[in-house]
This record gives sequence, C-alpha cells and structure tokens, in this order.
Amino acid sequence: MDGLYPDEGKRLDVIGHLEEIRKRILISLIFISVSTIAAFYFGGMLFEIVKLPVKDYVKDFVFISPTEAFTAYFKLSLLAGFSLSFPVILYQVWAFIAPAFSGKMKMRLGLWLMLSFLLFMAGILFAYFLAVPAALRFLLSFGSEISVPMISIGKYISFFGAMILIGGIVFEIPIVISIVVDMGFIDTKTLRSKRALAFIMILALAAAITPTQDIMNMMIFAVPMYLLYEIGILLGVLIEIRRK
Repeated sequence: MDGLYPDEGKRLDVIGHLEEIRKRILISLIFISVSTIAAFYFGGMLFEIVKLPVKDYVKDFVFISPTEAFTAYFKLSLLAGFSLSFPVILYQVWAFIAPAFSGKMKMRLGLWLMLSFLLFMAGILFAYFLAVPAALRFLLSFGSEISVPMISIGKYISFFGAMILIGGIVFEIPIVISIVVDMGFIDTKTLRSKRALAFIMILALAAAITPTQDIMNMMIFAVPMYLLYEIGILLGVLIEIRRK
C-alpha cells in the first residue's frame, strides 16, 4: 500500500509521530500538575527553605497587590513541581527518540539522560548555596547605608526561580557536548581548537544571565560554565577512545 501511495504512507508516519509527541507531552504535563499540587500543599515549608538565602538581609517579605502572595505561592509550587517531574520528562524524551537508535546507542542515551538529571540537580544546589546568596549579598548591601530593603515576595520568588533554573540548565553543558560527540556531529579536536571562542561566549552568556553587573558575581557562573565545558571535552575524549 505504501508503495502505491508513498505520500499517504509518509503522511500517516508524520501523524503517528505527532500523536506520540502529544502523548509524551500530556504525560509530562500530568506529572508536573500532580507534583505542583503536592508542592502547593507543602508551600509553607518550601517558603521557609527558599527564604534561607536572604534571611540575613530581609526579615519579612511584603506583597503590594492582593494577588501577589498567591501568585508567588503558585510560582514556587510550579518550580518545585517541575523539578520533581524532571526525571519523568527526561524519560518521555528518551522513550520518544529511543526507537530511532540501535540497542547500544539506546542504552547510552539512557545513561546520558540519567546523568542529565544528576547534573540538573547539581546545578540547582549550586545556584541555591552559592549563586543566589552571592547575588543577594551584592544587590541588597548595595544601598543598605541609605535605605532599608523591603522585598516583595513575588519579585523575590521570580528572582529565585530564574536563578535556580539557570543553574540547572547551565550544568547540562557536559551532557550536550557528550551527546553531540557520541552522535558524531562534532569531534573533541574542534572543541579544543575553539576554547578561546567558547570562553568569550561563556563570559557573554554569564553577563547576560547574571542579575548583577559586577565582575565577581558574573564569574560565579562563568568559571563553572567553562569547567563544565572542559569536562564535556574530557567525556568526549573518552567516547572517542572507546569508539576506536
């Protein structure tokens, strides 16, 4: 039938892939929704954890609109729900793309995705314990001699959530490099030859994502990003050695 009607076969194949994508997205959204509801129930405890990096500078938060506190509560719950659902999201990605690869490559993709989750969590911890306190220390002490900081709960949660997600995403650099090397899209010789360009791009990216403009806070992100780039090259070298 596909030989007689090739366009029809291709159309059905595309529809099948779109249905599979819809299914995977729906499963991910369900897990995120359930996790967000569960996190909303424990919102008070989450707020106490989130307030720890700023406890030395702000004693009490304020809200300046009737809906701000609820919105902040929901944003924090959504952030926690997404983080808890991240393993499920990664599995859905793997389940969608795995059939296109052979058995060994399928197993390696599964390994990369597991490492991706571990690095995502490491990025969250890095942002929570180092990046967020450093940024807050600079921002809130900048005008402390002439004013008293009164932080809106909504603004703080937005700032905190952005820093946490940036930390998690940045720590995925070695995984991205390893996967593209493993699939043969690029080799480590090229990556090594582009170190200077990579360093400049990392500085520019760190300057863009850092909420402060001072060099110290920018380097808090830039240095780990470059180290992660070098780790990615090292993993790529190991992949190439195993391949040979």
